[in-house]
Amino acid sequence: MSKMSIKSIQQLFNGIIRNPYVLIAPAIILVCLFSIYPLLFSFKVSFLNWDIVTDTKSYVGFDNYTNILSDPLFAKVLKNTLIYTLFTVVFGLVFAVLIGILLQKNTVLDNFVQSIIFTPHIISFVSVTIMWMWLLDPQMGIINYVLKMVGLEPLKWMMSPDTSLLSIIIVSIWKGLGFNVMIIIAGLQSIPKYIYEAAKLDNSSKLNTMFRITLPMLSPTLLFLLITSIIGSFSSFDIVSLMTKGGPQNSSNLFVHWIYQTGFLKFQLGKAMAGSVLFLIIIGIISLANYLFFSKKVHYQ
Repeated sequence: MSKMSIKSIQQLFNGIIRNPYVLIAPAIILVCLFSIYPLLFSFKVSFLNWDIVTDTKSYVGFDNYTNILSDPLFAKVLKNTLIYTLFTVVFGLVFAVLIGILLQKNTVLDNFVQSIIFTPHIISFVSVTIMWMWLLDPQMGIINYVLKMVGLEPLKWMMSPDTSLLSIIIVSIWKGLGFNVMIIIAGLQSIPKYIYEAAKLDNSSKLNTMFRITLPMLSPTLLFLLITSIIGSFSSFDIVSLMTKGGPQNSSNLFVHWIYQTGFLKFQLGKAMAGSVLFLIIIGIISLANYLFFSKKVHYQ
């Protein structure tokens, strides 16, 4: 091969790899395959009555959506999901902020405690649920043993419709606390020190400094955690599937688990896809509303 041809090939190769569209092509292909195509497929199937056992399909229009919205079970599942999301997000963020403020110093003890708090986040949900199922066991669980010691009535936890949702809320907050704390600490450490020095010179109290300086300066981090926590809570599946299976009496059934039950246990794929589309719409509306409302209150440095 001549030097001229080798040089022309090199120039062609250099031109290709420097083309921005070539560089982003792998990412675009993956997004199309695993995001856009499944989304369009879901919209299409949501208008069908598809029995995956006999593989029979028929167009039913908006019947799947009307059946879902008129289904009392769906109303209960949506209520469970909203309650679950409210408590996990609010208490998860409040605990994360309080713990983050306590552990923001870069000392050996603080770093050690941060590692301990972050550990549950990297543990698989299977291990976490097995441990908590043992802790929440009505007969032999440690938590009921502690309740008896302090004179309180033991609870049935996952076995009762009254406390099953509370059980998965507790486990979810504990599991996600470590990640939230680390993000909060990173946000706290990015706040300029001179602002606190100026507040100290003005004799600002700790409570006043927290609400007038720390939280406003931390607002971009809190907005990020708020939106991602809401999406994560709405998308919860593992904890329900492993701990309660949505029971008893659908008292702990959540949105994504209901979609799974409808599609793969009841074989109503069209209805499940319609539920997925509604799930996307609800998540989109909530996320957009949070962003539009709280973004006006965010203070960037």
